[in-house]
Amino acid sequence: MTAAAPAERVLPFTRLYERLLLVLVAVLPLFAIAYLHALQDSTLTQEHHGAHGIAILVAMTQSAFITYVTWRCYAASGEPLLRWLTLSLLGFTLVYAPHGLFTPLSHEHSALFLLYGPVSRLVMAACLLVGLLTYGRASDDAAARSAPRSWHAWIAGFLILDFVVAAVALGAGAHAPTIRIAVESVALLLALLGVALLIQRRIGSPLMLVYAISLAYFAQSSLAFLLADAWNHMWWLAHVISVSGFTLLSYGVIRAFHTTRAFSLVFSQEEVMAQLEAAKAEAELSARRLKEANANLEVLAATDPLTGLYNRRHFMARSRAEVSKAARTGAPIAVLALDVDHFKRINDRFGHAAGDDVLKVIAHGVSAQLRPTDLIGRWGGEEFMVLLPATDTAQAYAIAERIRLAVEALKVASGGTDIQATLSIGVAEYPLDGSGLDVVFNRADERLYGAKHAGRNRVEAA
Repeated sequence: MTAAAPAERVLPFTRLYERLLLVLVAVLPLFAIAYLHALQDSTLTQEHHGAHGIAILVAMTQSAFITYVTWRCYAASGEPLLRWLTLSLLGFTLVYAPHGLFTPLSHEHSALFLLYGPVSRLVMAACLLVGLLTYGRASDDAAARSAPRSWHAWIAGFLILDFVVAAVALGAGAHAPTIRIAVESVALLLALLGVALLIQRRIGSPLMLVYAISLAYFAQSSLAFLLADAWNHMWWLAHVISVSGFTLLSYGVIRAFHTTRAFSLVFSQEEVMAQLEAAKAEAELSARRLKEANANLEVLAATDPLTGLYNRRHFMARSRAEVSKAARTGAPIAVLALDVDHFKRINDRFGHAAGDDVLKVIAHGVSAQLRPTDLIGRWGGEEFMVLLPATDTAQAYAIAERIRLAVEALKVASGGTDIQATLSIGVAEYPLDGSGLDVVFNRADERLYGAKHAGRNRVEAA
């Protein structure tokens, strides 16, 4: 059982607790509404026109600022949801403003004073609901986002609505509460429908969670307004609930502005952690692949592609390191220069592919006769070079003879034909045959050609 197992068992309970907390936060205003409705005298009022006017002014300033920020987010991302969120805030600002202007007329023209609130909430709830229906759609065209004509048309429409509300409020029978109740009820239902739609679609974006709770607050605000009379405690509470929802929604807008400028592209902590884990795993995999690729490049840079032996450059580098070590310890180093006899004849008779097969088989055969500490490299063409650490000439001669006999016994199958090849080998010793590595290599090469001239398939050490 892993250490993470106990945490995994408690995870479903923490998820449930988290959801219960969110529900509690979303319906918290209901407790205050129920308290006032059941336990407080509805005739108690707190009428203060100055305080109400200041509150409306602050609300309008906040709304205008957040409207602008939302519009900037929409202009950057083109998210359709943000277009409708901008319109909801803009409509609320323009339609709700007369509610503050007509505060002094709350007694003479109560409908003129009260009707703008429900209509502004209806406009906001309708736009927020339409915005939800556009969630996840492709971004609007850049030209359409900044086109002033459509925005001017909406502004004109909201201002016309202000005049319509005034006309209705001043008309016959406008003092009856039925119009206000009807409008407020529709606003409440639209807000609840938006919450239900968010729950049904299971949208996981954290900003959409803010959106959902804000809609829940707007719905509860409308409920409080339906239960309230002007200036009583429930009426003030309804304002507080509405401001709370609006403030929460404005927080979501600010988070979007500071991050991705879109509601759908701000991820939850769980999503961020999952992406970080995936990115970490991908980075670790890339690092391993890079390490493997670098190792392969090092091998390719050091290896002869045909035989798999060290190439000449790398063989020389390794040999110099061995000579430096031998210079400190005083141990001898032997060098074998090997060349395939009559290799041109093999190529001419059997073809270059067969010649390549011969070189590969011989390289493998020579390597099989060497010790783990010995070095072998392809010197060029059909010639190989072997370096034998801590080995004198007599020992090297015995090794070279063993190599010669092993290669002579080989038969290379190529193209249905068995090819037999032999080696001529020259032996030299450091520092007996020279104080420099190049000198010793040249001496081994000279003795190799001495073996060639003496009849081939032989070892020459002096």
